[in-house]
Amino acid sequence: RPVSRPASRSTSSARGAQVTRAQRSSSGPSAGRDLPTATAVGALLAAVFIASLMWRPAAVMLLIAVLIGVAAFEFFTQANVSGYRPSTVIGVVGCVAAPLCASWIGDAALPLVLVFSFIATVVVFVGSDGIESGPVPNAAIMMLAIMWIGLMSSYAALILRFSSANGAAFVNVGTDTLFIVVIGVIANDMAAYFTGTAMGRTPLRDWISPAKSIEGLIGGTIGTFIAVVLVGMQSTTWNSFGDWFLLALVISVMAPLGDLAESMFKRNLNVKDFGTVLRGHGGVLDRFDSLLFVLPATYYLTLVIQPWG
Repeated sequence: RPVSRPASRSTSSARGAQVTRAQRSSSGPSAGRDLPTATAVGALLAAVFIASLMWRPAAVMLLIAVLIGVAAFEFFTQANVSGYRPSTVIGVVGCVAAPLCASWIGDAALPLVLVFSFIATVVVFVGSDGIESGPVPNAAIMMLAIMWIGLMSSYAALILRFSSANGAAFVNVGTDTLFIVVIGVIANDMAAYFTGTAMGRTPLRDWISPAKSIEGLIGGTIGTFIAVVLVGMQSTTWNSFGDWFLLALVISVMAPLGDLAESMFKRNLNVKDFGTVLRGHGGVLDRFDSLLFVLPATYYLTLVIQPWG
């Protein structure tokens, strides 16, 4: 019978609430990451992404839809393992529909996707056998995923629409922007990892992840600014130092926040990774958590400053 929340109240309240000495030692900066494998997998992902960007925006949208579908499935699988009983089918469909509808219609589609996803979620629990189905926690975790994974990822589609919906003069705007953002997020992650490994002493948020340090945050910020400037110098869209500075600032703030958010959710669900599909990285959601927070901020920054002007 479906349960409304993880079976043991005492167990679920303890999950994520304490950081034991053993957890500290097993979650240090160098623990759990197979660096050569992670590098190889990351290089393969980068090659696929760059190839799709060079081909056409539609190819990037297909890649986004596949990745979001896998990420959503990972999340709902782990939620079930943790004792929740969301509707995986509706959750995955809602997550994938958000970027697809955003690509098709634009940002006006996003409230529509959220509303109908919520209606479908309510219908599922109204049709259940009783209150034991746990409509509040299970509907909440479904909408969390649709907001976090589906809605936030849809801003990648909206960024790409700069290239496909504004005429030939804007053909490179979306693809250039998305490329710089991805490089900036990768640089942030790598610089934070290596700086934190070498010099990390001060925990950023100890109860969320003892491995993340303020020193790593500073190193990630420096790495982001360097990467954005170097790549921006090759761009025909982002060609002003002021624009590079603002974009690097957005990435430096939002990427660590996205990483912390995912770590917090994993700790609360008592899971190490959401999946294992990407060797050396964990799951798709584990790899792209930082990017999810960066995309909406980048989209609205681009609308405000209009770097192509």
